[in-house]
Amino acid sequence: MESEHFLNSLAGANKPSNELRIQFYKMVEKKVHPKHETILNTGQVSNHIWFLAQGFVMAYIEKDEKKIPYQFWNENEIIVPVNSFFKQLPADGCIEVLEKSTLIAISFTNFSKLTEVFPECNIFLCNLLQNLHYETEKRVLNLTSIDPGERYTLLLKESSFIIRKASVEMIAAYLGVSRKTLNRIRAKKN
Repeated sequence: MESEHFLNSLAGANKPSNELRIQFYKMVEKKVHPKHETILNTGQVSNHIWFLAQGFVMAYIEKDEKKIPYQFWNENEIIVPVNSFFKQLPADGCIEVLEKSTLIAISFTNFSKLTEVFPECNIFLCNLLQNLHYETEKRVLNLTSIDPGERYTLLLKESSFIIRKASVEMIAAYLGVSRKTLNRIRAKKN
């Protein structure tokens, strides 16, 4: 069932062929990761696309010995460090499991085989990259064009799971504000 959700998330509005489904299900692996396990380190090449079946995951960079999160994933979302996976380049950041999580993964090698054998995968890939680009562009625009209070309101509206699951320090860093500023923003909202 989880593998089916993964494939459907990749396919988007498109319907995968039965042949592709059969091959995809043979190629994916399910693994339960403990809390605080790092699944990708800075400088490591990503060899997987993951589907978060259950749990909470964060991508971050380290600066001044602090973790600065730049992306969070909730259940039923695809996790892929785009440059590292698709270009097979060293990752710029880390990906850490923040709570015990179940991930379904497909390797770069197997994903490449699928795209060679099943041209429909290229359509899925194009849609996935468009969606990822849209989300990234939206995040950059929000960080550069709206004030911290509005960013917090938007986070509450669009990604409340982050507010529920991440620490105050992580939320502040994600919003690009100090913890003190975040506390003032939260006090005004209550």
